[in-house]
Amino acid sequence: MTTNDDTILEISLSEALDTHPLTRELSQEHKAHLGTFSKIRRHRSSHRIVEANEEGSELFLLLSGSVKVCAEDSAGREITLAVLYPGDFFGEVSLWDNRGRTATVETLEPSLVISLPGPPLLDLMRESPDIAFRLLTTLSSRLRETDAKLMHMAYGDSYQKVARVLLEIYAKEGDMAEGIPYIPDRFTRQELASLAGVTRETVSRSLGAFAMAGVIRIAKDRIIILSLDRLKKEGQAR
Repeated sequence: MTTNDDTILEISLSEALDTHPLTRELSQEHKAHLGTFSKIRRHRSSHRIVEANEEGSELFLLLSGSVKVCAEDSAGREITLAVLYPGDFFGEVSLWDNRGRTATVETLEPSLVISLPGPPLLDLMRESPDIAFRLLTTLSSRLRETDAKLMHMAYGDSYQKVARVLLEIYAKEGDMAEGIPYIPDRFTRQELASLAGVTRETVSRSLGAFAMAGVIRIAKDRIIILSLDRLKKEGQAR
């Protein structure tokens, strides 16, 4: 779930480094060193923090809000590759090879990030390998998740793919109203299609089928999950 608590807007850099999963287990000495060159940045909704192909080596740690990672296909259409939430990070690819950014990262709502410039961060990693080890461990977990998603996209049918995307969003930002689970209906059908690896028409058709079957109900600003168990069953391999 995204963090909407106004108190996080007043968080200090040292508190932020104590909070983020990538840095909170580091020694106070290492966090103090990070604090000498890191900054907290606040971004409005729909702000592009990173542009594809631009030069840059900053690593960004997401503290609050959410961002989408997107790219353009050969026809110039935007494809949403992932949605990131508090505790995630981005910009790590250019950190290592100092080449152009591989994707665009845009805020979906007002967001707070820690910006870590690449050169001093890499110097600190050389001095303290445990920082690099923690980053690589997290990257390994992310690659496992990516591999699993690719397997689902390759072998699942369209209903499975859409159901899994809804479940992933629910796991990150789902909520309850009067004991009934729901997710904010804030993604366009094209964004859902990109995340699921299907067409926009397939997403609309799948959502319609789930609604007719009594699995979900689409309200004005949310997708109400009438049966979480049935949605999970729809997302399972057949």
